[in-house]
Amino acid sequence: MSAMADSKPMQDRVLVQTALRTCLWLLLGGWFGSYLLFGAVIAPTAFAVLPSTQLAGDLVGPVIMKLNLYGAFAGIALAFVSKALGRGALLVAVPIALSALCLYSHFGVSAELAEIRGVSFGPNATAEIVARFSALHRISLAVFIGVGIAVTALIGFHARDDSHALR
Repeated sequence: MSAMADSKPMQDRVLVQTALRTCLWLLLGGWFGSYLLFGAVIAPTAFAVLPSTQLAGDLVGPVIMKLNLYGAFAGIALAFVSKALGRGALLVAVPIALSALCLYSHFGVSAELAEIRGVSFGPNATAEIVARFSALHRISLAVFIGVGIAVTALIGFHARDDSHALR
């Protein structure tokens, strides 16, 4: 009976580790997949098929804002899961930093872009507004690409750690 009692905590530990790894890969997969779909399919298609860049921006803007919110959530959740799995400090800190970048993009860059989008494409657009829109768009794009690259790197580091755990 003692051997059975000793195996119960081990089974529970394996179950918890499996659940945590499942959460980790769902978070990473959702983050990576949504960014890839948006960057490779949705945004280019919107700008290719819609009759104006303003309409394409009207479609793409709200989508990127939702992606930013998902990234903010996923980053914090991923940090907690990484910590619970005993991953290194870098695999806990990077998702938090990415979450902060997503929040900055959502509440700072994307919010201001949404405010000036109509004016920057309208008849009353000034050179200053158009320049500000362009600068914000470049920042938004840089944050999006940077977060996407970092998430891809996180996938590799977590895969490495999982492969070591299976040995």
